[in-house]
Parts: sequence; C-alpha cells; structure tokens
Amino acid sequence: MSWTDRTSDRFALVHRGAPPDINCVDQALRILPASEPGKPDEFVVIFGTGGAGEPMRENYVAICRSFDEGYTWTKAEPVVRYDDRAALVSEVYLHAGRIVVFVTTHGGRFDHWKVWTIESSDRGRTWSEAVPFEPLPRRTFVRNRFTMSSGRWVLPFQTYPTDGDPDISVSDDGSRKRAYAGTLVSDDEGLTWRKSNIVGPINQWAENNVVELSDGRLVMLVRADGTGCLWRSESHDAGVTWSDLVRSEIPNPGSKFRLWRLPEGRIALIHNPNPETSHPNSKHHALCNRNPLSLWISDDDMHTWSVQRVLTDFPGMLAYPDGDVDSRAEWIHFAFDYNRHDVIYCGARIG
Repeated sequence: MSWTDRTSDRFALVHRGAPPDINCVDQALRILPASEPGKPDEFVVIFGTGGAGEPMRENYVAICRSFDEGYTWTKAEPVVRYDDRAALVSEVYLHAGRIVVFVTTHGGRFDHWKVWTIESSDRGRTWSEAVPFEPLPRRTFVRNRFTMSSGRWVLPFQTYPTDGDPDISVSDDGSRKRAYAGTLVSDDEGLTWRKSNIVGPINQWAENNVVELSDGRLVMLVRADGTGCLWRSESHDAGVTWSDLVRSEIPNPGSKFRLWRLPEGRIALIHNPNPETSHPNSKHHALCNRNPLSLWISDDDMHTWSVQRVLTDFPGMLAYPDGDVDSRAEWIHFAFDYNRHDVIYCGARIG
C-alpha cells in the first residue's frame, strides 16, 4: 500500500485505545533510514498508553511501525511496562544507529518521579535496561533535542524543584504550579552535559522547544497554562544562559507544540493557535480549546509567519504533535493524539 496523492496533507490512524488501555498521549514519530536499498524509510511512533487516563500507575510506553510511509501501522507492542509504577515517554532521538528514549517513571500521581533512558540498536525490536539519567534524575521531563549548526546538542527540559521530600507528588506539594524551564548542552554527542540556568516559574506544565536563528541566537518557546500564549526566552551563548521569559504573540491554549529549523533556514511550528484557555464544552479527556492543529512557517527568524495553514480542525482535542522532517525537507511527518484515545499520523506538506 502507498499514498497516491503526494501533493496534499496525509492522515492515518496509528493506534486506537480500547479498554482497559484507553489512554494515548505523548506520541513521538521518528524516521528510521531504510533497512535495504530501494525500500522506504521506516516510521516508528513511540507513545504513552495504558489505563483509562494519565497519570495512572497503569501507564506504559508502546511502539507502532509503518513500512509504507504512514499509510498502515502495525499493532502496538510494549516498550517499557511495569507492574508497580507508571512509565511515560518524554523524548526520543536517533544517534549512531541507536534509538534513545527518555522514560519517566512515577507512582501513579507524579510521585516518586524519576528519569531514565533506554536504548535500542536493532530498530526498536529489543531494548536495554533503564539507566538513570544522572544530569536530571528527578521531577523532570526532557524535551526535544536540538542540534545547532556548530554541532552542539541542546536538550530542553522542564523541572519541578522541591524544598522538601522529592518523592511527594507535585500536585500535593504545590510545585505543579512552579515549573521551570532550561536546557542541557553537550559538545560530545551526549557523553557529558552542562546545565543552564532555569527560567520561570511557570504555571502547570512547561513543555519547551528550542530553535536556532540565522544569527546563531537560540530561542526557547515555553508553554504557560492560563496565559493564552507561548512564552519566549533567548540565549546568546548557545544554550548556557537564558533570558527572563516574556510573552510571545503566538497563541496557545495550554498545550505542547513542536519547532523545527528547516534546511534552508526557515522555522516550522506545529501547534494549536488558539488563545482560549477554557471552553464551555471542555472535558478532562477532550479539551476543545486544543483545536485547530496548524502548521506555521517563518521566513524571517520568527518575526512573522508567512504560512499559517490549518492542518485539521476536526472537533475535539488535537494534541501534542511530535515528529521529524524528511530528508528532502518536503514533509513533516508527525503524530498527535485525538481526545487522548487515538494516535493519528499526519504528513504535512512543507511547500
């Protein structure tokens, strides 16, 4: 099977949650180079599932695959699943023939929250044992790795410091309303890391992404619930220090988003460009304010956005897009969740 129309955006169902594992969240699509000459690249989506919602102790990490550029997908297979704790995915990157996954574990309510990495050298068929991520071992979500033009790796993170017991739930000690954002930087491809200052505090969840501008500056955009927009910080020293957060003009209802720097220097953003932070029909698993799902592209270092295209405004929650730009920079292939019970593939034409 394959796509016959190669000029318009594509959509396909990756996975549909079903009792007892309805939950679908935090999906990341990555493109594995073709295993043999003449074959298409392999797409994998690694995502959170398990239980009726999130956070729950039943949450675990699963993987689906496509061998026909997203047209059809294999049945979900577990990647990390524990009987006594939840497992979530926060970032996936490819390096030197390996898939590296950042895994968060907790006791079911973001308590006893720890950060780990697992790896696969056989395209996700088998996985290593989980290893603690020592630079940020507790109460942290690691976000999308960005590689600068210099080769430096910049790894955004959101974290929840504590003045007391680090194992207590972030909801119980109030730190959920005091999130901070920062980055780790590495000049040796992740062998060692240096931590930046942190900026904030930010209400609730502070998912962040980093992108490089044409003059070498880094911009970090950060989700800030309840404000109706993304917030912005800049680094003039390649991610070592960050300026105080300021409001941007990019609308956001309180939802994760994704940035890419395209090969020719343009910047792409997939997000929910909606400033409404609540909706009369909102439900816990179907927040209607996370709609529409759009692709924006800037030709001038994010001063303006010359492309503002709605990819879909199908009613419901269209959330947490994450994926890869293809090797010819013609498509952004990504996955998002629909109402926290379906994982959807989208191939967005860059144009």
